[in-house]
Amino acid sequence: MLVLHVLLLVAALMQKGEAYTCYSYTGANTILCSDATCGGGSCTLANGCACNSDGVTTCVPTTECASVADNICCPTGYYWSPSDKCCTATLICNPACTNDKICTNVSSVATCGCNTTLYSGQNSSSLSPTINCGSSVITVSVSQCLLESLGYDSSSFQLNNNSASCTNAYTQTTNNQSMMTIQALPQTGWCGNVMTTDSSKVYYSNVLHIGIQNKSVITVNPVNLTFSCSYNLTIQTSLAGGFNTSTNTVNLTASGVGSVTTTMAAYWDAQYTQPIQSSDTVPVGSNVYIGVIANAGDVNTFVLRTESCYATPDNNVNNVNKAVILSGGCPANQGITAQVKDNGGSLESRFQFSSFAFQGQPLVYITCTVRLCNKNTTCTGCNAARDADTGLGVLQVPISFIDDYGNSASSTAVSWTLLTGSLLVFFSMKFF
Repeated sequence: MLVLHVLLLVAALMQKGEAYTCYSYTGANTILCSDATCGGGSCTLANGCACNSDGVTTCVPTTECASVADNICCPTGYYWSPSDKCCTATLICNPACTNDKICTNVSSVATCGCNTTLYSGQNSSSLSPTINCGSSVITVSVSQCLLESLGYDSSSFQLNNNSASCTNAYTQTTNNQSMMTIQALPQTGWCGNVMTTDSSKVYYSNVLHIGIQNKSVITVNPVNLTFSCSYNLTIQTSLAGGFNTSTNTVNLTASGVGSVTTTMAAYWDAQYTQPIQSSDTVPVGSNVYIGVIANAGDVNTFVLRTESCYATPDNNVNNVNKAVILSGGCPANQGITAQVKDNGGSLESRFQFSSFAFQGQPLVYITCTVRLCNKNTTCTGCNAARDADTGLGVLQVPISFIDDYGNSASSTAVSWTLLTGSLLVFFSMKFF
Protein backbone atom coordinates (compact mmCIF):
# COMPACT_ATOMS: atom_id res chain seq x y z
CA MET A 1 0.00 0.00 0.00
CA LEU A 2 1.31 3.33 -0.95
CA VAL A 3 1.60 5.52 2.05
CA LEU A 4 1.74 9.20 1.28
CA HIS A 5 3.21 11.39 3.96
CA VAL A 6 1.87 14.89 3.53
CA LEU A 7 4.01 17.48 5.24
CA LEU A 8 2.16 20.48 3.89
CA LEU A 9 -0.66 22.24 5.71
CA VAL A 10 -3.99 21.53 3.98
CA ALA A 11 -6.64 24.15 4.52
CA ALA A 12 -10.31 23.74 3.88
CA LEU A 13 -13.20 26.06 4.40
CA MET A 14 -16.50 25.07 5.89
CA GLN A 15 -19.56 27.25 5.90
CA LYS A 16 -20.60 28.76 9.22
CA GLY A 17 -23.59 31.10 9.30
CA GLU A 18 -24.49 33.50 6.54
CA ALA A 19 -21.68 36.06 6.70
CA TYR A 20 -18.27 34.39 6.56
CA THR A 21 -16.50 31.03 6.30
CA CYS A 22 -14.35 29.87 9.18
CA TYR A 23 -10.84 28.48 9.10
CA SER A 24 -10.45 24.67 9.28
CA TYR A 25 -7.37 22.50 8.75
CA THR A 26 -5.64 19.17 8.63
CA GLY A 27 -1.96 18.73 9.32
CA ALA A 28 0.57 18.17 12.03
CA ASN A 29 1.83 21.74 12.34
CA THR A 30 -1.42 23.48 13.16
CA ILE A 31 -3.76 22.95 16.09
CA LEU A 32 -7.07 24.43 17.06
CA CYS A 33 -7.29 25.90 20.54
CA SER A 34 -10.37 23.72 21.09
CA ASP A 35 -8.46 20.46 20.50
CA ALA A 36 -8.14 18.19 23.52
CA THR A 37 -4.35 18.08 23.16
CA CYS A 38 -4.26 21.87 23.48
CA GLY A 39 -6.26 21.98 26.68
CA GLY A 40 -8.06 25.08 25.52
CA GLY A 41 -6.41 28.32 24.49
CA SER A 42 -5.75 31.81 25.79
CA CYS A 43 -5.41 34.88 23.56
CA THR A 44 -3.72 38.24 24.18
CA LEU A 45 -3.01 41.27 22.02
CA ALA A 46 0.69 40.91 22.70
CA ASN A 47 1.18 37.23 21.87
CA GLY A 48 -1.87 35.98 19.99
CA CYS A 49 -3.30 32.58 20.99
CA ALA A 50 -1.46 29.75 22.78
CA CYS A 51 -2.44 26.37 24.22
CA ASN A 52 -3.19 26.27 27.92
CA SER A 53 -1.38 22.93 28.15
CA ASP A 54 2.04 24.54 27.87
CA GLY A 55 1.39 28.25 27.27
CA VAL A 56 3.77 28.18 24.32
CA THR A 57 2.27 26.22 21.42
CA THR A 58 0.43 28.52 19.01
CA CYS A 59 -3.18 27.55 18.33
CA VAL A 60 -5.93 28.78 16.03
CA PRO A 61 -8.93 30.01 18.04
CA THR A 62 -12.54 29.10 17.63
CA THR A 63 -14.18 31.30 20.28
CA GLU A 64 -11.12 31.99 22.44
CA CYS A 65 -10.30 35.27 20.66
CA ALA A 66 -13.68 36.85 21.38
CA SER A 67 -12.34 38.93 24.27
CA VAL A 68 -9.36 40.12 22.22
CA ALA A 69 -11.18 40.54 18.88
CA ASP A 70 -7.99 41.18 16.93
CA ASN A 71 -6.42 39.68 13.81
CA ILE A 72 -3.32 38.72 15.78
CA CYS A 73 -5.31 35.63 16.81
CA CYS A 74 -5.42 34.28 13.26
CA PRO A 75 -2.89 32.71 10.85
CA THR A 76 -1.43 34.94 8.13
CA GLY A 77 -4.06 35.66 5.49
CA TYR A 78 -6.97 35.09 7.87
CA TYR A 79 -8.90 37.65 9.88
CA TRP A 80 -10.97 37.52 13.05
CA SER A 81 -14.73 37.75 12.57
CA PRO A 82 -16.36 39.22 15.71
CA SER A 83 -19.82 38.11 14.56
CA ASP A 84 -18.88 34.49 13.80
CA LYS A 85 -16.18 34.31 16.49
CA CYS A 86 -13.67 32.57 14.25
CA CYS A 87 -10.84 33.24 11.80
CA THR A 88 -12.05 33.79 8.24
CA ALA A 89 -10.51 34.32 4.81
CA THR A 90 -12.75 37.34 4.29
CA LEU A 91 -10.84 40.60 4.79
CA ILE A 92 -11.89 42.24 8.09
CA CYS A 93 -10.22 45.11 9.94
CA ASN A 94 -10.12 44.95 13.73
CA PRO A 95 -11.03 47.35 15.16
CA ALA A 96 -13.48 48.37 12.44
CA CYS A 97 -12.53 51.30 10.21
CA THR A 98 -14.08 54.72 10.72
CA ASN A 99 -16.62 55.96 8.18
CA ASP A 100 -13.96 57.80 6.16
CA LYS A 101 -11.71 54.75 5.75
CA ILE A 102 -11.92 51.37 4.02
CA CYS A 103 -10.33 48.06 4.92
CA THR A 104 -7.50 47.09 2.54
CA ASN A 105 -5.02 44.21 2.33
CA VAL A 106 -1.45 45.40 2.83
CA SER A 107 0.99 42.45 2.72
CA SER A 108 -1.69 40.13 4.15
CA VAL A 109 -2.39 42.61 6.95
CA ALA A 110 -5.87 44.14 7.17
CA THR A 111 -5.29 47.90 7.23
CA CYS A 112 -7.67 50.85 7.40
CA GLY A 113 -6.85 53.32 4.63
CA CYS A 114 -8.48 56.62 3.71
CA ASN A 115 -11.35 56.43 1.24
CA THR A 116 -10.13 59.17 -1.10
CA THR A 117 -13.28 59.01 -3.24
CA LEU A 118 -15.14 60.82 -0.45
CA TYR A 119 -13.07 63.96 -1.04
CA SER A 120 -13.20 64.24 -4.82
CA GLY A 121 -13.35 67.86 -5.97
CA GLN A 122 -12.28 69.37 -2.63
CA ASN A 123 -9.32 71.71 -2.13
CA SER A 124 -7.40 73.46 0.65
CA SER A 125 -10.29 75.84 1.27
CA SER A 126 -12.21 72.80 2.52
CA LEU A 127 -9.87 72.52 5.51
CA SER A 128 -12.04 73.57 8.44
CA PRO A 129 -10.46 72.83 11.82
CA THR A 130 -12.59 71.89 14.80
CA ILE A 131 -11.66 73.97 17.86
CA ASN A 132 -12.45 72.85 21.41
CA CYS A 133 -11.83 75.63 23.94
CA GLY A 134 -11.46 73.73 27.21
CA SER A 135 -10.79 75.39 30.54
CA SER A 136 -7.31 73.85 30.79
CA VAL A 137 -6.48 72.83 27.21
CA ILE A 138 -7.32 73.89 23.66
CA THR A 139 -7.59 71.17 21.00
CA VAL A 140 -7.47 71.74 17.25
CA SER A 141 -8.55 68.88 14.97
CA VAL A 142 -8.59 68.42 11.18
CA SER A 143 -9.86 65.46 9.14
CA GLN A 144 -6.90 63.13 8.60
CA CYS A 145 -8.28 61.67 5.37
CA LEU A 146 -9.11 65.08 3.89
CA LEU A 147 -5.53 66.17 4.55
CA GLU A 148 -4.03 63.07 2.97
CA SER A 149 -6.41 63.17 0.00
CA LEU A 150 -5.37 66.75 -0.77
CA GLY A 151 -1.65 65.95 -0.48
CA TYR A 152 -0.90 67.26 3.02
CA ASP A 153 1.27 65.45 5.55
CA SER A 154 -1.05 64.84 8.49
CA SER A 155 1.91 64.05 10.75
CA SER A 156 3.52 67.48 10.22
CA PHE A 157 1.32 69.48 12.61
CA GLN A 158 3.12 72.18 14.59
CA LEU A 159 2.25 75.45 16.32
CA ASN A 160 4.18 78.73 16.12
CA ASN A 161 6.90 77.25 18.32
CA ASN A 162 8.43 74.04 16.92
CA SER A 163 9.63 72.54 20.21
CA ALA A 164 8.64 68.95 21.02
CA SER A 165 5.55 69.87 23.06
CA CYS A 166 4.32 72.08 20.21
CA THR A 167 4.51 69.37 17.52
CA ASN A 168 2.94 66.47 19.41
CA ALA A 169 -0.01 65.63 17.13
CA TYR A 170 -2.07 62.46 17.52
CA THR A 171 -5.03 60.71 15.88
CA GLN A 172 -8.42 60.37 17.50
CA THR A 173 -11.89 59.32 16.39
CA THR A 174 -14.64 61.95 16.46
CA ASN A 175 -18.13 61.24 15.14
CA ASN A 176 -16.74 58.08 13.50
CA GLN A 177 -14.14 60.08 11.57
CA SER A 178 -10.38 59.93 11.94
CA MET A 179 -9.03 63.31 13.07
CA MET A 180 -5.50 64.65 13.49
CA THR A 181 -5.39 66.65 16.70
CA ILE A 182 -2.91 68.94 18.44
CA GLN A 183 -3.23 70.56 21.85
CA ALA A 184 -2.40 74.04 23.15
CA LEU A 185 -2.52 75.34 26.71
CA PRO A 186 -4.46 78.58 27.31
CA GLN A 187 -1.39 80.39 28.62
CA THR A 188 0.46 83.47 27.47
CA GLY A 189 3.41 82.59 25.23
CA TRP A 190 2.87 78.81 25.35
CA CYS A 191 4.06 77.46 21.97
CA GLY A 192 3.81 80.98 20.58
CA ASN A 193 0.35 81.80 21.94
CA VAL A 194 -0.68 85.44 21.65
CA MET A 195 -2.98 86.75 24.38
CA THR A 196 -5.23 89.79 24.14
CA THR A 197 -7.94 91.08 26.46
CA ASP A 198 -10.89 93.41 26.44
CA SER A 199 -13.20 94.50 29.23
CA SER A 200 -14.81 91.09 29.64
CA LYS A 201 -12.79 88.41 27.84
CA VAL A 202 -9.29 87.04 27.36
CA TYR A 203 -8.30 85.67 23.95
CA TYR A 204 -5.58 83.15 23.03
CA SER A 205 -4.57 82.73 19.39
CA ASN A 206 -1.98 80.64 17.58
CA VAL A 207 -1.26 79.24 14.11
CA LEU A 208 -1.38 75.59 13.08
CA HIS A 209 1.25 74.90 10.41
CA ILE A 210 0.63 71.88 8.12
CA GLY A 211 3.26 70.66 5.66
CA ILE A 212 2.88 68.76 2.39
CA GLN A 213 3.60 65.14 1.48
CA ASN A 214 7.04 64.25 0.13
CA LYS A 215 6.00 63.42 -3.43
CA SER A 216 7.51 64.04 -6.86
CA VAL A 217 4.38 65.90 -7.97
CA ILE A 218 3.31 68.71 -5.64
CA THR A 219 -0.28 69.90 -5.96
CA VAL A 220 -0.72 72.05 -2.82
CA ASN A 221 1.20 74.59 -0.79
CA PRO A 222 1.85 74.33 2.96
CA VAL A 223 -1.06 75.83 4.88
CA ASN A 224 -1.26 77.96 8.01
CA LEU A 225 -4.53 77.81 9.95
CA THR A 226 -5.06 80.58 12.52
CA PHE A 227 -7.25 79.66 15.48
CA SER A 228 -8.31 81.37 18.70
CA CYS A 229 -10.31 80.78 21.88
CA SER A 230 -12.02 83.33 24.10
CA TYR A 231 -12.77 83.00 27.81
CA ASN A 232 -14.75 85.15 30.20
CA LEU A 233 -12.40 87.13 32.42
CA THR A 234 -12.93 85.60 35.85
CA ILE A 235 -10.45 85.00 38.63
CA GLN A 236 -9.82 81.53 37.25
CA THR A 237 -9.14 82.54 33.64
CA SER A 238 -7.26 85.70 34.54
CA LEU A 239 -4.79 83.71 36.58
CA ALA A 240 -4.48 81.02 33.90
CA GLY A 241 -3.30 83.75 31.55
CA GLY A 242 0.00 83.98 33.38
CA PHE A 243 0.31 87.76 33.63
CA ASN A 244 3.99 87.91 34.69
CA THR A 245 3.38 85.87 37.82
CA SER A 246 5.53 86.02 40.94
CA THR A 247 5.67 82.70 42.78
CA ASN A 248 5.88 81.52 46.36
CA THR A 249 5.16 78.17 48.00
CA VAL A 250 3.61 77.37 51.35
CA ASN A 251 2.65 74.04 52.93
CA LEU A 252 -0.73 73.66 54.59
CA THR A 253 -1.82 70.60 56.55
CA ALA A 254 -5.35 69.28 56.80
CA SER A 255 -7.18 65.99 57.07
CA GLY A 256 -6.50 63.84 54.01
CA VAL A 257 -3.71 63.84 51.45
CA GLY A 258 -3.41 66.01 48.36
CA SER A 259 -1.93 69.05 46.69
CA VAL A 260 -3.91 72.23 46.18
CA THR A 261 -2.80 75.02 43.85
CA THR A 262 -3.88 78.43 45.12
CA THR A 263 -3.49 81.73 43.29
CA MET A 264 -3.95 85.38 44.25
CA ALA A 265 -4.43 88.38 41.97
CA ALA A 266 -5.19 92.10 42.18
CA TYR A 267 -7.96 93.69 40.11
CA TRP A 268 -9.11 97.16 39.19
CA ASP A 269 -12.81 96.38 39.40
CA ALA A 270 -15.28 94.81 41.82
CA GLN A 271 -16.30 92.29 39.14
CA TYR A 272 -12.76 90.85 39.19
CA THR A 273 -12.45 90.97 35.40
CA GLN A 274 -9.64 93.54 34.89
CA PRO A 275 -6.34 92.38 36.40
CA ILE A 276 -3.79 94.95 37.52
CA GLN A 277 -0.81 94.35 35.25
CA SER A 278 2.90 95.10 35.50
CA SER A 279 2.74 98.42 33.66
CA ASP A 280 -0.10 99.81 35.79
CA THR A 281 0.18 102.34 38.62
CA VAL A 282 -2.44 102.56 41.33
CA PRO A 283 -3.21 105.96 42.90
CA VAL A 284 -3.00 106.01 46.68
CA GLY A 285 -6.49 105.94 48.11
CA SER A 286 -8.05 104.02 45.23
CA ASN A 287 -9.66 100.63 45.74
CA VAL A 288 -7.68 97.46 45.06
CA TYR A 289 -9.64 94.21 44.75
CA ILE A 290 -7.89 90.99 45.78
CA GLY A 291 -9.08 87.57 44.67
CA VAL A 292 -7.67 84.28 45.96
CA ILE A 293 -8.73 80.94 44.49
CA ALA A 294 -7.84 77.37 45.48
CA ASN A 295 -8.10 74.60 42.88
CA ALA A 296 -9.07 71.92 45.38
CA GLY A 297 -10.72 68.84 43.93
CA ASP A 298 -12.68 68.06 47.10
CA VAL A 299 -15.11 70.97 46.93
CA ASN A 300 -17.50 69.20 49.29
CA THR A 301 -15.01 69.15 52.16
CA PHE A 302 -12.88 72.29 52.10
CA VAL A 303 -13.22 76.04 51.67
CA LEU A 304 -10.53 78.70 51.50
CA ARG A 305 -10.08 81.25 54.27
CA THR A 306 -7.75 84.24 54.38
CA GLU A 307 -6.83 84.74 58.03
CA SER A 308 -4.78 87.93 57.94
CA CYS A 309 -3.02 90.41 55.69
CA TYR A 310 -0.64 93.20 56.67
CA ALA A 311 1.94 95.49 55.09
CA THR A 312 5.53 96.31 56.06
CA PRO A 313 8.16 98.53 54.38
CA ASP A 314 10.56 95.56 54.14
CA ASN A 315 10.42 91.78 54.20
CA ASN A 316 10.74 91.63 57.98
CA VAL A 317 7.38 90.35 59.16
CA ASN A 318 8.23 91.52 62.67
CA ASN A 319 8.81 95.13 61.62
CA VAL A 320 7.08 97.38 64.14
CA ASN A 321 6.12 99.72 61.31
CA LYS A 322 3.25 97.51 60.22
CA ALA A 323 -0.11 98.31 58.62
CA VAL A 324 -2.67 95.58 59.31
CA ILE A 325 -5.28 95.09 56.57
CA LEU A 326 -7.13 91.96 57.71
CA SER A 327 -7.13 90.29 61.10
CA GLY A 328 -9.05 87.18 62.09
CA GLY A 329 -10.55 87.04 58.62
CA CYS A 330 -12.10 90.52 58.90
CA PRO A 331 -11.01 94.16 58.34
CA ALA A 332 -8.54 95.18 61.04
CA ASN A 333 -9.72 98.83 61.06
CA GLN A 334 -6.23 100.06 61.95
CA GLY A 335 -5.94 102.95 59.52
CA ILE A 336 -6.41 100.96 56.31
CA THR A 337 -9.91 100.90 54.88
CA ALA A 338 -10.82 97.33 53.91
CA GLN A 339 -13.91 95.28 53.16
CA VAL A 340 -14.28 91.49 52.96
CA LYS A 341 -16.48 90.26 50.11
CA ASP A 342 -16.19 86.48 50.50
CA ASN A 343 -14.07 84.56 52.98
CA GLY A 344 -14.53 80.98 54.15
CA GLY A 345 -17.66 80.32 52.13
CA SER A 346 -16.14 78.70 49.04
CA LEU A 347 -12.80 78.02 47.40
CA GLU A 348 -12.56 81.72 46.56
CA SER A 349 -11.65 84.50 48.97
CA ARG A 350 -12.28 88.12 47.96
CA PHE A 351 -11.59 91.40 49.71
CA GLN A 352 -10.78 95.00 48.86
CA PHE A 353 -8.75 97.74 50.50
CA SER A 354 -7.71 101.31 49.87
CA SER A 355 -4.19 101.45 48.40
CA PHE A 356 -1.40 103.06 50.42
CA ALA A 357 2.36 103.58 50.62
CA PHE A 358 4.98 103.95 53.35
CA GLN A 359 6.53 107.40 53.23
CA GLY A 360 10.09 107.41 51.92
CA GLN A 361 10.16 103.67 51.27
CA PRO A 362 10.51 102.15 47.77
CA LEU A 363 8.58 98.96 48.51
CA VAL A 364 5.54 97.77 50.36
CA TYR A 365 5.55 94.12 51.43
CA ILE A 366 2.09 92.57 51.70
CA THR A 367 1.99 89.41 53.82
CA CYS A 368 -1.13 87.21 53.98
CA THR A 369 -1.90 83.97 55.76
CA VAL A 370 -4.39 81.56 54.18
CA ARG A 371 -5.64 78.10 55.00
CA LEU A 372 -7.98 75.36 53.88
CA CYS A 373 -10.89 75.07 56.27
CA ASN A 374 -13.02 71.96 56.76
CA LYS A 375 -16.67 72.75 56.11
CA ASN A 376 -17.61 70.84 59.25
CA THR A 377 -15.97 73.60 61.30
CA THR A 378 -16.64 77.34 61.51
CA CYS A 379 -14.92 78.94 58.52
CA THR A 380 -16.68 82.29 58.15
CA GLY A 381 -16.89 85.36 60.34
CA CYS A 382 -14.28 87.09 62.46
CA ASN A 383 -11.79 85.11 64.55
CA ALA A 384 -13.22 81.79 63.30
CA ALA A 385 -11.89 78.92 65.38
CA ARG A 386 -9.16 77.05 63.53
CA ASP A 387 -9.26 73.26 63.32
CA ALA A 388 -6.24 71.78 65.06
CA ASP A 389 -5.60 69.57 62.03
CA THR A 390 -5.60 72.47 59.58
CA GLY A 391 -2.27 74.20 58.88
CA LEU A 392 -1.64 77.85 58.10
CA GLY A 393 0.35 79.09 55.10
CA VAL A 394 2.16 82.44 54.95
CA LEU A 395 2.63 84.35 51.69
CA GLN A 396 4.56 87.58 51.19
CA VAL A 397 4.82 89.74 48.06
CA PRO A 398 6.85 92.95 47.57
CA ILE A 399 5.21 95.92 45.82
CA SER A 400 7.14 98.90 44.43
CA PHE A 401 5.56 102.34 44.35
CA ILE A 402 6.17 105.83 42.97
CA ASP A 403 5.81 108.66 45.45
CA ASP A 404 5.78 112.27 44.26
CA TYR A 405 6.44 114.24 47.44
CA GLY A 406 5.84 117.50 45.60
CA ASN A 407 2.16 116.76 45.24
CA SER A 408 -0.64 115.94 47.63
CA ALA A 409 -1.22 112.42 48.90
CA SER A 410 -4.14 112.05 46.53
CA SER A 411 -1.78 112.28 43.55
CA THR A 412 0.63 109.67 44.89
CA ALA A 413 0.69 106.52 42.74
CA VAL A 414 1.51 103.03 43.88
CA SER A 415 3.01 100.80 41.19
CA TRP A 416 1.82 97.22 41.58
CA THR A 417 4.68 96.04 39.44
CA LEU A 418 6.31 93.86 42.11
CA LEU A 419 9.89 92.81 41.60
CA THR A 420 9.06 90.47 38.73
CA GLY A 421 5.53 91.28 37.57
CA SER A 422 2.03 92.30 38.51
CA LEU A 423 0.29 91.32 41.72
CA LEU A 424 -0.45 87.83 40.51
CA VAL A 425 0.90 85.32 42.98
CA PHE A 426 0.97 81.59 42.38
CA PHE A 427 1.73 79.12 45.15
CA SER A 428 0.92 75.53 45.97
CA MET A 429 -0.39 74.06 49.20
CA LYS A 430 0.09 70.47 50.29
CA PHE A 431 -2.08 69.10 53.05
CA PHE A 432 -1.79 65.89 54.97
